[in-house]
Amino acid sequence: MKLNKTKIRFILRQYRKHVSTKEISRDVKVSQRRVQQIIKQYKETGLDPVLGEKIGRPAKPYDERESEIVWTAHTRYRFGARMLEPVIRKQYKICISHNRIHMYLKAQGAAQEDENKQNAESGFAMSESTACRRAISTGMNGMGPISRSA
Repeated sequence: MKLNKTKIRFILRQYRKHVSTKEISRDVKVSQRRVQQIIKQYKETGLDPVLGEKIGRPAKPYDERESEIVWTAHTRYRFGARMLEPVIRKQYKICISHNRIHMYLKAQGAAQEDENKQNAESGFAMSESTACRRAISTGMNGMGPISRSA
């Protein structure tokens, strides 16, 4: 079950009433360890823990040298980010991911976002026709291709 501010306040209120973490975790439907983590964070800071801040890998700062290499390679070859990645790796002896190359190209106005690839609701969306083709090719049950020899 996903945590929100209300559930965190409930966890801390129950903790102050000396309810066991096992009971709290059962009530909120999260692991006992997660309840312990929230309580620990509360003890250390004295404030309610904040969800969703500073999560994930830290962003690598914008590097002027990398930007210059990407721009030079792009003006010379007129490739997109995925084609530039191996070119830059071989010629400039530096590894820059195609996502990062695309970021530099966007900053320089040489590339733009594709609206068809953006989905605000979720990170993945399959079109109805793709889902239908997959269902047919896997025999509707996901157990592999339909065998025609039977």
